[in-house]
Amino acid sequence: MTLSGEMQILYYAAGVLLAANLLAMALFVLFAKLPDCRFRDTISNVILEIDKFADRMENEQKRRIAIQSINEVLGWRRILVPAALIGWVIDADVAAIRKMQAATGTPNLHERE
Repeated sequence: MTLSGEMQILYYAAGVLLAANLLAMALFVLFAKLPDCRFRDTISNVILEIDKFADRMENEQKRRIAIQSINEVLGWRRILVPAALIGWVIDADVAAIRKMQAATGTPNLHERE
């Protein structure tokens, strides 16, 4: 059974989101478990960028711009995805990031800046 182009893109997108969340969780766990070292500092820089992304997506205007940009990219391939579905995925990803922070006890890294 072959998949249509739209379904393949959907599966690839789901796989990319799953892989990104697994990688983020691994980084949060490493940050929480490693002693102070250079590698931990590098991980904290990555976590800071992840946190900044989550902060931007919690901002309604920036979230709307991200949804519009994703729709434009998908529209180029003539794939129509409801904005509500894209917004739900963004909200779920932000919630997952916040839960990862809470589960690993990662401090607010904004205070470093």
